[in-house]
Order: sequence, then C-alpha cells, then structure tokens
Amino acid sequence: MTKRTRVFKDVLWIIALAGLVAAAFRLWFGLGATTNLSDSLPWGFWKILNMVGGVALSTSGFMVGLLVYVLRLERFRPYVKPAILIAFLGYGCSCLALLFDIGLPHRFWHPIFMWNINSFLFEVFWCVLLYFTVTAIELAPTIFEHFNTEKIVKILHRIAFVVVVIGISLSSLHHSSLGSLFLVTPQRLHALWYTPWLPFLFIVSTMGAGLMVVVLIRILWARWYDSDAVFGPKVDKPTPVISVINGLTTSVLRQGPEGSEMPHIRSLASIAAGILGLYLGLKIIDLFAHGGWEALLAGTWESWLYLVELSLAAVIPIILMVLPATRRSPVGVGIAAGSAALGLALNRLDVGIFGYFHSAAKLYFPSLIEWAVTLGVVAAAGLVFFFIAEHFSIFSEHPPAERSQAGLFRLSFGNLRQLWNTALTDSLHRVSLIAVFIIPLGFVLMYPPYYNDTPQLVRPAAGVDMERKVLNIDGNRSGLKTEFAHAEHQKRLGDSTSCEKCHHISLPNDKSTPCSRCHRHMNAPSCIFNHEEHLAFVAEDVRLAGWHPENHSCLQCHPDDSPKTAANVKDCMSCHDKDMFLTDHPLPDTDLKQANSFMEAMHLTCVECHKKEAAKLNKPHLGDCQTCHESLRSRPLPEPRIL
Repeated sequence: MTKRTRVFKDVLWIIALAGLVAAAFRLWFGLGATTNLSDSLPWGFWKILNMVGGVALSTSGFMVGLLVYVLRLERFRPYVKPAILIAFLGYGCSCLALLFDIGLPHRFWHPIFMWNINSFLFEVFWCVLLYFTVTAIELAPTIFEHFNTEKIVKILHRIAFVVVVIGISLSSLHHSSLGSLFLVTPQRLHALWYTPWLPFLFIVSTMGAGLMVVVLIRILWARWYDSDAVFGPKVDKPTPVISVINGLTTSVLRQGPEGSEMPHIRSLASIAAGILGLYLGLKIIDLFAHGGWEALLAGTWESWLYLVELSLAAVIPIILMVLPATRRSPVGVGIAAGSAALGLALNRLDVGIFGYFHSAAKLYFPSLIEWAVTLGVVAAAGLVFFFIAEHFSIFSEHPPAERSQAGLFRLSFGNLRQLWNTALTDSLHRVSLIAVFIIPLGFVLMYPPYYNDTPQLVRPAAGVDMERKVLNIDGNRSGLKTEFAHAEHQKRLGDSTSCEKCHHISLPNDKSTPCSRCHRHMNAPSCIFNHEEHLAFVAEDVRLAGWHPENHSCLQCHPDDSPKTAANVKDCMSCHDKDMFLTDHPLPDTDLKQANSFMEAMHLTCVECHKKEAAKLNKPHLGDCQTCHESLRSRPLPEPRIL
C-alpha cells in the first residue's frame, strides 16, 4: 500500500463499514423505517445511482472490448483488463444494490424462475445478471494466471472472442431497456427529460462516458503508482498553460516528455469525446423535435439543472479534448473524463428522481441510511478494485502488491499522525481500528428508532358530499386515495346489519368506531390499550373508594396472589363481550391491545371481500388495486406530435 493511497483507502473503509451497518438496519427494519421513499417517489437514491447509473458508468468493458476484439484496434489492448475489472465491479454493485432496493430481498431469485416476458425490468434483470457473469468469465484468466493454472487460462483465452461478443450484445440490450423503463411515465416525467428517444440516448451516453471512466481510472492509477509511464519524467519548469491547470488541481501531473501510454489515453478520450459530441447533437435535436425547448426557456430550476447536466456530460469534455493545450495535458484529459462521468450520473438522477418532483408535488431527500448504503456499496467496490489491481496483473505484469512491515511499535513516536502513518502500516491493524470506531458510531447515528420521528397519524376519511355517502380515504394524504361509496356498500350488504362486516370492533358503547381510531399509523402497528386510562375507568365503573381508587383496580383484571403482568391478565372479552364487538364473537386470536397498520387493515378487509365477490359476480379484476385506487388506473398515452 503506497502512502498516496493509504488515506484514500482509510476513507473507503470508513464509508464501507458505515454502509454495512446501514445495510443491516435496512434489511431488519424494512424500507419504511429506513428510507424517505414514498408511493409517489418510490425509486430511491440507491436504485438510480447504484443500479441505473452504476451500469451506465461500467460500460467500459463493452466499449473497450468492441474496439479491441471487433474493430481490431490493438493499441487499446492494455486497457482491456482495467475495463473488464471496472465492468465487473460496476455490475456487481448494481446487483448488490438491487438486493437492498426491493421490498422483499429474500425473493431476489424470483425473476430467475418466474418469468414475466412483458416487463422491461425482467429483461434488464436477466441482461445485467448475464453480463455480470460474462465479466466474471472475462476477468477469470487474469485471476487464474496468478495461480499458474495454464490449462484453464488457455481455455478461457480461446473462448474470449465469443464471450466478448455476447457481452457486447447483452450490454446493448439492457442499456436501451433501462431507457425504455421511463417511457411508461409520459404524464409524470418532466418534459425536459421525457422523450421517445430515451432508449437511444441512454446507450449513446453510456458508450461515451464509459470510455471516459477507463481514461479517468488509468490516469488516477498512474498518479498513484506509475506516473512516469503516463506522464513522463519530472521536469522543473512546466509550460504556462499547464501551470494554470496545475494550480487549480494538482502539481503532481506535470508537463514533460510524454510517457508511452499518454498518446493512447488521449486517443481513447478523443473517441469518447466524439461519441459525446453525437450525444450532444441528439439532445439538441430532441429539444426541437419533441417540444422540450419551451421547457428549457421557462427559467425553472429544472431548466438550469438540465443545462448543468448537459455541460458536465458533453460540453466540457468536448471543449477540453478539442483545445490542444488541455488535450495534451494529463490533467486536462482527466478533468474531461471526470466531467463526463459526473454528467452521466447526474443525467440518470435527473431522469430517475429529479424529473418526477414536479408531478409528485413533493421533494425527496435520501435518509442517512440511504446515503450510507449507496456510498457504502461504491466504497466496497473501490476496496475490491484496489485489492485486485494491486495483486493481479491488471495495469502491468508486475502488480504493486501490498507489503506489510514487521516489528510494529518498536519505535518511539512523537505524535499521533506519526504513529498512524508508521506503526499502523499493516492494513489489518488500520481496518480493525477503523471498525472499532465506525461500527458503534454508525449504529448510534443510523439506528431507526433514534432518529425517526413518531409515525404520522392516519387522518380520518373525509366526506365527499355533505351527507358523507361517499368517503375519501387517504390516510396519509399522499394522493393514493380511494373514493369509497359508503352508503351504497351499506345498502347492498344489508343496511344497518352490514356494519359488522367492516367495523369488526368498536370502542366501549360505540356502534361503529372509525377505522382510524384504532389503526392509527399507515405502515406501523398501534398500541390501542392505555393502561392508565383503563385503571381510572375500572375504578369508576366498579365504584372503588379512597384517595387514589385506581390503585386498587388491578385486582379486577390480575390475580391477587401473583405479580401483575400481561401474562396473567384475564381475557378482555370477559368484561367487554357486550359493549365492544358487533360480531357474535371475535376471532380467538384477536389481540385487543394491538391494531395492525391502517394499510394492512384496509387491504385485508377490502381485498379479501372483493376476491370473494369476484368469483360470485364473474368479475376477475374486482380484487385488483385499480378497483379502489383511481390513481393506479391506466391512462391513455398522449397523442404523438406531428413533426
């Protein structure tokens, strides 16, 4: 481990360990308690950045493989292994992030056996999974070479061309399909980002930015390990243009005799800039062809964000690669590559998140756990990258393997920094010390009950008309409402005798308690038994005397000769069988102290009844979501514009 990467790796370990704690909380507590997702904005930060953006930034394997194996540009062969490693880690991140994104992670295997050939997501899942397998096969020869398994390496080299062609095909398919995912939301996605050309724009942008990622990683690796190979030997007097660039960035990347790789890196970046030029042209044509130009001139924050995105993704990289001074500079090429990668990530965030703020009429900001999981997955991939690149022949035939120093703590140290940089040179010691501090700190900062507010109380149904014949049920006012024809249901099911079908329990001496009185939270169960109030009610009902009669009411529910606990309390129905239930007798396992969530109560009551009635009335779709939720019903697509 070089001194240049030591601090960087420490930061990656801190982020990765914090992400590990956050991932455990997400799997244990679920999406509702750990994220800021909502029904109107259900695709979160990790879905878009790690999944949609991650695979886009990892197209280096697809593009470099195309240049070397198909177009036979042998000068780019040294970049095949780095590109494959980037693709392998990028697609691995996407698969891992998807595990945390889905509501039921233990069912991640369902698409493998339960096919839905009409879904874009099904095709994306299979392409990503298969391409991840392809990248693993492409990376395997490098790993096996390290262990001197020549026979396996020869077999893998023989099938390399076929594997690369399959990888190119898979990558082309799923990148266009990722763009197609957003074509189903023409009424929701902002006009600046919604276009029928989304599938084509997605794949063109990934081709250009994917090559730029390889360029950026190669320049950074040279900065850390073998700068002379790319930047040339050090000189004392850089040219004035490079002095300005170095003053803004770093003085290590210097002007001088070019290293052996710099012309190839520049050539690779130039090809990427040409593709980004095509992307920029398509975006400009698209603005005129599909009406986005008016939205761009509206002066909204979306229009400014669109300009920033386009500048980072295409304009800045193209300008830097066109100007001779910056094109010849490793710093200039590195800035162009970094700008293209950042612009591509911003584009995916715009299409997947920011573009929906206007139609959702609300903002979304990721929770601390979402940030930790997203960045933790990326940090973990970075650590794996360093391990593989340092121990296997990715960038050179002689990788800079880590060497741990023996004889720790044999020297005297003047300060903590000297101790950290000299004594703790062994990775295991440093990571262990980092984990001792980060894991407990992450637990305290991200444990959901510590920072989550009390779940929002469900609001009672509002009457659509004065007589409340129709009720508007929207417990958390999220817009996913249901207009419930209360009077019509009551009449059809048996007038006043039908109340018990829905109002299965009521407060004492109440006829039909509203659902929201017990099912108080949308996604969380509620404790509806107030012990202190119950003591006072019992004392008043039994007419106990004394200064504090409620203190003597315990014997009404608990035995006298044992501790007063929930385990030995008598059945609630022994007292409330006549004043709470409308049905003849409640279910034997009904817990009167707890009420399930409002959503669960509604779905269990309505959906189960609708399914039974569907068979009787021969209406197979009566139990579907859109029967009650008008907002989920299909809407006609807008009429196509005549060009």
